[in-house]
Amino acid sequence: MIEFKNVSKKYKNGTHALENINLKVNDGEFVYIMGPTGSGKSTLIKLLDGEEVPTGGSVMVNGINVGRLRKSKVYLYRRKIGVVFQDYRLLPEKTVFENVAYALEVLDMPTDKIKKRTREVLKLVDLSDKSNVKPRELSGGQQQRVAIARAIAKRPTILIADEPTGNLDPSMTDEMITLLEKINKEEKTTLLVVTHNDVMVEYHPKRTIRIDSGHIVNDGSRTMSFYKQNFSEVKGEAKKEEKPQTETGETVTDQVTADQPAEKMSPEQEAAAKVALENARHAKEDTGKIFYDERPINERHLSKEEAQDVAISEITQQLDAIRDLAEGGRD
Repeated sequence: MIEFKNVSKKYKNGTHALENINLKVNDGEFVYIMGPTGSGKSTLIKLLDGEEVPTGGSVMVNGINVGRLRKSKVYLYRRKIGVVFQDYRLLPEKTVFENVAYALEVLDMPTDKIKKRTREVLKLVDLSDKSNVKPRELSGGQQQRVAIARAIAKRPTILIADEPTGNLDPSMTDEMITLLEKINKEEKTTLLVVTHNDVMVEYHPKRTIRIDSGHIVNDGSRTMSFYKQNFSEVKGEAKKEEKPQTETGETVTDQVTADQPAEKMSPEQEAAAKVALENARHAKEDTGKIFYDERPINERHLSKEEAQDVAISEITQQLDAIRDLAEGGRD
């Protein structure tokens, strides 16, 4: 377990990077850490890996008070911490296999065990066929996979990924997070992912800790309820739409296509999506930023789960556009 207890960090230049932080991360969790530049994200990570010492409070990792470790013992503690850097930091003249194996060689592990573990992690990150290739011959996504393989080779209990998708295109970003999710599940590794990528977080929702000006300003998971709550902050709760009636007073039901399962979204989810779409149409006229399928969600031949995913994506995009318009109107 990771636990920050009333942690503060003040640098010699007077900067208060963190102020009275309280935070717990359980073993095996997958957590995003987000915040603007200068918010304190990097300091939090440096305190966690022993690079910095808190000026107040304590940082506990699996019962170890990291801030009180002797400098001569920090390197032993770091053997249980894996770090994936944004710039990869691969050894250019070594092969993929040698780059990963090197992380185990410095631990004086027997050669046969090094080879076995290296093969294991290269298979895990789907790079077994690139063992004898030099880093410069790989794509950015493949180089990032080598960096991840190297970081997990020593079986760390905690893996810190610093902007792991910062240099990747959207398709590679999705693959990278899917890989981290796989490592989290199969290796039972606690994952802390530092990122600015809101879209990635929205498509792969996990517990998300937001830091701003040295304080934790939000700590939770992004789910349908999150989007509904944040959308209602802008437009208020969506009301149920009254359905038209026939001359005999019977309620006209929604038409369901042959490909559409009988089970649909809940009335609250459908109402929220309809209100979001209506507001997005107005936003589109002013911003030209939103492109979406204007057919009602229940006419798109989607399953209930797919329709909910679409609703989440659309509400998120439209909420952002509405907020942009609101902020523009205040300027």
